[in-house]
Amino acid sequence: MKCRQYNVKVFEVGVEDPESFIEFIEANYILIRNHLLSIKGEKSEKVISYLEDKGLRYVWNMELPLPKRGVEELCLVSPGVEARDESRERMEPEPESVEEGDEEEYGESLEALKIVGRALRSGQYVEHNGDVLSTDRINSGAKIAALGSVVALGKVEGDISSAGECIIITPVKRGNILFHGTKIENEKLIYPLNIIRYRGDKITVEAIDTKQSKRK
Repeated sequence: MKCRQYNVKVFEVGVEDPESFIEFIEANYILIRNHLLSIKGEKSEKVISYLEDKGLRYVWNMELPLPKRGVEELCLVSPGVEARDESRERMEPEPESVEEGDEEEYGESLEALKIVGRALRSGQYVEHNGDVLSTDRINSGAKIAALGSVVALGKVEGDISSAGECIIITPVKRGNILFHGTKIENEKLIYPLNIIRYRGDKITVEAIDTKQSKRK
């Protein structure tokens, strides 16, 4: 008898109503497509049909033997303008502006800058409730997901998701870049250092150095 052991990434999500669930999966599909979905809630034929059409693997209301330690939360975003604005507002207050009684919420929404000073190999994940600085290569199959901003100074062939103020990134040919749940086309990331951010309600991609834009 041949036996094999696999390490599987599991993403647990609850279903409140089919429409909201489908919108959430659509917004974060690129980052969770290789996870096993552990779905909690009432079964829906609409949701089941959607999952099968997308080719997503899932179990429903099953208690998985998850480890007591090492359980992480993916920094994914909910679709829509309201969710985007809420994420941005939570990152903006300075410590002295926090009112009495709000310390707990403030502490949970902000974490110190996380610096990744090594190359990320396929299957490696960095998920952080704050800003992330990556100084080395992000290989295909690796991922950074941050509630804050992301700065990637090395070559990017993996996935990046940010719900923060901006993404600063080198040119990308193979990776998947999501900013507040919106996929950024790689053809737009043409500068040595691109900055992805909101100007009003519009996502823009610009060069960090304005002289680069003029040369293009």
